[in-house]
Amino acid sequence: MLNVLKALHVLAAVLFLGNVVVTGVWSWVLFRQRARVDFRITAQAIVVTDWIFTFGGAAVLVTTGVGLAIGREIAIWDTFWLRQAILGLAISTALWLVVLVPTQRAMLRLAPTDDSKIRRLYWRWNVTGWIAVVPILWSLWCMTTKPV
Repeated sequence: MLNVLKALHVLAAVLFLGNVVVTGVWSWVLFRQRARVDFRITAQAIVVTDWIFTFGGAAVLVTTGVGLAIGREIAIWDTFWLRQAILGLAISTALWLVVLVPTQRAMLRLAPTDDSKIRRLYWRWNVTGWIAVVPILWSLWCMTTKPV
């Protein structure tokens, strides 16, 4: 059973982190095409993929991680690398909830002709999104190297 949890944990990490990074890249490509494509379509795609892969991946990641820790009798808060990985995920999640999700909602409500607001909101979302990747990478580092 622990091997199944571990496989699901790794799969969730790949889908979660992969979506975060790939969304940043393809949104940039589509942002540059906003004169020809209604950017709200891009914002809608971001919301859909966030719910499926970011939120869904994180939920599976946390659930399987807790299951693995319990199954292996690892004290979660007393284990430095695990505590650090959780804190990294918590920091990234806070940025997602406080800045990224509200900005995504604002982008959905904009008129396609309101380029100055689209540009301002997109840059807030993009810069914050890449900042939010840093603690996720820290979590990945902690989970794979298990620093003491």
